[in-house]
Amino acid sequence: MGKPPRVAIMVLNYNGLKWIPTCLASVAKTEYENFSVYLVDNGSTDGSVDYVKSSFPRVKIIQHPTNLGFAEGYNRAVEEIEADCLVLLNNDTEVLNPGWVKELVNVAGTDPEIAAVACKIVSMENHSCLDSVGGMGIPFWRGFVDVGHGEPDRGQYDVAGFEPFAFCGGAALVRLGAFRRLGGFDGSLFMYVEDADLSWRMRLSGYRIGYASKARVAHYLSGSASSREIDARKLYYCHRNLLATILRNCGSSLRWAFRNYFLFSFMMIAGFSIYEPEKSIAAVKAIIWNILNLRDTCIRRLRIQADRVENEAEILISMYPRLTRHQPAQHATLRHMLNILFEYSQLSRLSSWRR
Repeated sequence: MGKPPRVAIMVLNYNGLKWIPTCLASVAKTEYENFSVYLVDNGSTDGSVDYVKSSFPRVKIIQHPTNLGFAEGYNRAVEEIEADCLVLLNNDTEVLNPGWVKELVNVAGTDPEIAAVACKIVSMENHSCLDSVGGMGIPFWRGFVDVGHGEPDRGQYDVAGFEPFAFCGGAALVRLGAFRRLGGFDGSLFMYVEDADLSWRMRLSGYRIGYASKARVAHYLSGSASSREIDARKLYYCHRNLLATILRNCGSSLRWAFRNYFLFSFMMIAGFSIYEPEKSIAAVKAIIWNILNLRDTCIRRLRIQADRVENEAEILISMYPRLTRHQPAQHATLRHMLNILFEYSQLSRLSSWRR
């Protein structure tokens, strides 16, 4: 028998010295025959690169001169790597079982159409609480959310046949061939929604997203970000990138998606203008960015839609599974009103796609 697939474990880092010791020490315990570990550094200034060089000399370092963001940081690094599969890993994580890579590879090996495999990500603060087992859409065209987030881990997603719509970029395996064929992450997104966008494009091309329940990784939520809250900066990137992703990837549902995105945006901007005006400004800026970049978006859309092989109904069924989702406690009344408007009044639309 030949060697198992070559795996490149890539740890993205930006001023993550606080997290790197725990992350790389856990990765070093990986039990797999054919893998390499890379630190992909986005122009850190906290000494984390020097620390890795001295404390983890076997880790290969790919160093970018500036912060290229999540998407382009990985894209540039992948150009320098030869492997069969990539394992993407946030620096604010800890691998919980040494056989995690083998579990990911085994799931990918069950079907050549599986282009990515999501890990079971649990909370760093409570390993019995789920953080993410992949992503799904929030009805209706309001964004993407981590499946299982905040739920006790009772094995409810360990059942045969479960597949998330998207992998979570915090910890997942991706086939290098599929990654390159689809052009990798969309570098213009910088950060947030880029994993959902790539997963969406994978599914449009006929690929599947797998899930390895035994590949357990603990994650400190937003440890690599400046805040755990959804601040104005995060809202800007999420809302900006969501619209770009909708415009590029939606097929026959584009008009429906476009209408709902702007109806949701109007309500969100109006609501935040009362509670948190800086978030209203961020949402408006997100829309303006898309207007200014509309030409590039249209070019990308034409290419994506020309190459798609999956019909819209199948995409929507996998994007909007019948699963509960995490809903933050903030602005509960406003959130309840949005749920009534966007979900209960339009269930018939999704039902028609499922027929």
